[in-house]
Amino acid sequence: MPIYEFRCPQCGTEFEELVLRMDTEEQVRCPQCGQRGPEKKISRFASHRSGGSASSQASCTTSF
Repeated sequence: MPIYEFRCPQCGTEFEELVLRMDTEEQVRCPQCGQRGPEKKISRFASHRSGGSASSQASCTTSF
């Protein structure tokens, strides 16, 4: 179940909300002022990259 980040255009409150279906997004209300239809924020997410930086690779090398 996705958790989305929202920002209320009325009062500026930023909050997270569990949204089960896309069509229920319009029913999301600001917890501070009760305004419907807050703006969905673009969220950052963590990801694991293979490779990494040169310094992290150097510490992971094994000599044979």
